[in-house]
This record gives sequence, C-alpha cells and structure tokens, in this order.
Amino acid sequence: MQIPFTKMNSQGNDFIVIDNTKLLYKFTNDQIKSICSRTVIGCDQLLLLTIIDSNHINCMIFNQDGSSAEQCGNGMRAIMLFLYKTYDYAACKVFVNDKQYSIQYVNSEVIKVDMGIASFDEKIPALLPKGTSISIKNIFFDVKVTNEGSSLSFSYAYITIGNPHCIVFSNNSFIHKKEISSIINSIYENGVNISFVLNLDNFINGSEKNLLLRVNERGSGWTKSCGSGATATGAFILKLISMPEYGGRNINQIFIEQEGGILEVSMTVVQNSVLNNSPQLFLSGPTTLEYDGVWHD
Repeated sequence: MQIPFTKMNSQGNDFIVIDNTKLLYKFTNDQIKSICSRTVIGCDQLLLLTIIDSNHINCMIFNQDGSSAEQCGNGMRAIMLFLYKTYDYAACKVFVNDKQYSIQYVNSEVIKVDMGIASFDEKIPALLPKGTSISIKNIFFDVKVTNEGSSLSFSYAYITIGNPHCIVFSNNSFIHKKEISSIINSIYENGVNISFVLNLDNFINGSEKNLLLRVNERGSGWTKSCGSGATATGAFILKLISMPEYGGRNINQIFIEQEGGILEVSMTVVQNSVLNNSPQLFLSGPTTLEYDGVWHD
C-alpha cells in the first residue's frame, strides 16, 4: 500500500504527518517504529490526522519506540502549517485524546498554540528508589540520593500540561543528566519528559535574556526542541521568579532557547477558567515543511 506523507520540522524536532482521513489506515506498532526509524524515513514523532473540518481535527501521536504520546507542542505547530499549506486553514482546533488545542497561523515565522493550563503536583512521590529522600519546598522538590558513600542532590518540579514533565533546575544538574534521568524515571514508573534548565542564575540576574533548556523526551530521547517541555518549563520559571527569593519579578512572557532555536511561552489569566483563574499558556514559534513523499508498506 502507498501512503502519502509530509515531513515537517519544528526547530530540529521533526515529524511525519499523514492525512489519514480517507485512508483510515491501521498502523501496527512495528510499522510505526519502521516509519520513524532513521534508516527508513525517520522522525521524532508520527502524527496521524483525521480531518472533519478546521474546528475538528483528530490527531494520534506516536513516538519512535511505537508508544503513544498525550501531547506535542511542536507537533501542533507542524500540523497547523500542514493544514495551512494543504487546506488554506489559518486557524484550527486539534484534538489529542479528547484534549483540545486551538492553533493560529500568524505568519511564516510564528504559529501560536493555546497549550492550556499547567497543573503543579506538590505531593511527594510514593515510589522512591533505595537511598533516595525527597522533601517539598513550595512548588518544587529537593532530592538527595546516597549510594555507597557517594551522594547526588538536585531540585525539580513536576508539572502536567497534557503530558507529564519534570523540570530540573538546580545548578550543574546537566552534568549528571544520565543519573538524574534514571532516578526520575524510577520514581515515575510510567516515564516522564525531563527538562534541564542550564542557566537559571544568569537568567534571574538578567545577564542572559533567554532561558537555556535541554529535554529528554519520553519515548523519543534527547531532541533538539520540545514544545511541551518549553511550555511546562516556562510555566514553572514564571511562577518561580515571582517569588521574592528568586527575584520577585511578575512577567507574563519568557523565551526558551533549545538547540533547535527559540520559542516564546506567554501566559494570560482567563477569568472564566474553571481552575481558579489559572494562567492560560501559549507557545509560539516557527515550523517548516521539508518535503512530501510516499511510504510503501
């Protein structure tokens, strides 16, 4: 069977988009892993679309390992550009696992996604590896791991924004990224996206304008850009720096710089929010269409 696809790229985070509206093709797990493989076509994630109209596009997201994903901010921007180029849609509503994302094509450099509301988890996890202790400090956790005479300490926040994220922000944590990623994934047995903030002190004191970030995505590994990771991190940092001990700045916009480029995360308080007027988060940035092709099953 011949299946048309479009290869998209959101700042190094690449996708294969398939309009499955007419095909209604049922992909097996092995087929998903094959099409995502860098030896075949290759992508970080596969996006399967079923289009009813601009206000109702159903999307299924699959990772390189064949697992399904709950959300993808960079993928939403890729979908918007695909729909703009293919159907002349300038705005759309995409549904992933019944969660709605409103997306707007602003111009060739900016596609804006309504990412919804971030939920902060402030409960100490029940599942802890041997030698691990966790304490809560306001909106984040302090972790200390002691093992055979050596110790490792770091701080992170757990945030859900359609999918789960741990934001590790303590100084020099990225040096220990393998150990920290392993510890966090042993705490959250279903896995989690793990973001490392590289320059919090310099961002707080104003010597660096952009927040530097690296993300280890669940099911895909280290990627050059992660939209939901940027959004979750932005939500956390904007809340963190509003506290007196972290500068006491109340701002509603932050620029997140990853290997693939810079994304803007902004927030607006929605007065009719069902979650106590919690800030609505928006992710803005570019995406590109690389090429169209046909996959032969």
